[in-house]
Amino acid sequence: MKTRFLSVAFAALAALTGCTIVAPGSPDGGTKTKIKTIIIPVRPDALPQPKALQASVLYVANLQHASVNLAGQYAAIMSSLNAYWQTVGLSVANMGLISTYADQFGPRLLLGRSASAGQPPSSLALLGLLTAEADAGVTNYQTLLPLIAGTLGNIDDADLQPALQLLMSSGNFDGDGQTSEAANLINFGAGLNAAALPPSLGGIDRNVFFAAPNDLFIVVYLQPLPRRCALPSDACNVNGQSPADIFLATDGNGNATWLSFQSGGISPAQVVQLSIATSEGESQSDFEARCAKVPGFPLNLFDVIGPSPNLYFTPLMSALNATNPGTGQSGDLCNVLGSMPDAAIQAMGQKVAALATSH
Repeated sequence: MKTRFLSVAFAALAALTGCTIVAPGSPDGGTKTKIKTIIIPVRPDALPQPKALQASVLYVANLQHASVNLAGQYAAIMSSLNAYWQTVGLSVANMGLISTYADQFGPRLLLGRSASAGQPPSSLALLGLLTAEADAGVTNYQTLLPLIAGTLGNIDDADLQPALQLLMSSGNFDGDGQTSEAANLINFGAGLNAAALPPSLGGIDRNVFFAAPNDLFIVVYLQPLPRRCALPSDACNVNGQSPADIFLATDGNGNATWLSFQSGGISPAQVVQLSIATSEGESQSDFEARCAKVPGFPLNLFDVIGPSPNLYFTPLMSALNATNPGTGQSGDLCNVLGSMPDAAIQAMGQKVAALATSH
């Protein structure tokens, strides 16, 4: 009776702990004891669930009028990256987009989406608004802005393309006279806790999106045109400093100084920059020959994209990786403009998501 009681007790313990145990069996002839192994499988729902990882994603896109024919491709890249990160356990808590070059209002959030804001309006809500306003004779971007800001501030994937087309076609983001590839981004980071444009004029409050850091801060560049400056150079510098030095600078707590969250901070080791851009230092003929080999690449896009004689992203990512390995990533734009972009999206997304699991 005693050994039977012990067997039951051990089995009960195993059911709670999920262990493999050795329990005494019944006596054999009064002199030997049989040992039997009881394997209790561990129920998956009994295991502690891993902490969900969250990221803030900021897209920095060239929104020059010349890029208007790429609005659909931009939207597809953004949607695909966000969706991929979700599948590998990296939740996009908030997403926003700014222009590579500022308009007359300075650095500001142009569109975005935050998990805390709930579900966006129904698909194509923006298109419906634009159609209604056009019917009323309102077509100018600056006049439309106060009317559509609410939709831009909680945008559905289906509305990304018309929103990008509107921004690009406005001509407001051509960046006339601007040479730095980093100035608008860095100035935006310095003002994360402020709104550059009053809500009455259609401004989107950055605090809704970037009030506090998450596990990862991801910057994704979309740049189909030649860079306007080479790194290092005075043309690239922001307030007399190299962008690489600004991105790597830390405060006394080890947090990146260029990101001014309303509360808290984040280490540069948790800030990943991913450039999805045309090549640097490649001739036009070599560029076109290489991109034309990408399956399904639309050859008419050569009218609106081109390689960059100036090297900007190449040295920038090298500098970031030299200090914090993995924080500078690059993807070739041509590879995601073809008919089969999934492999390229996955390769880029995977490298970025891998960094989140290490913190």
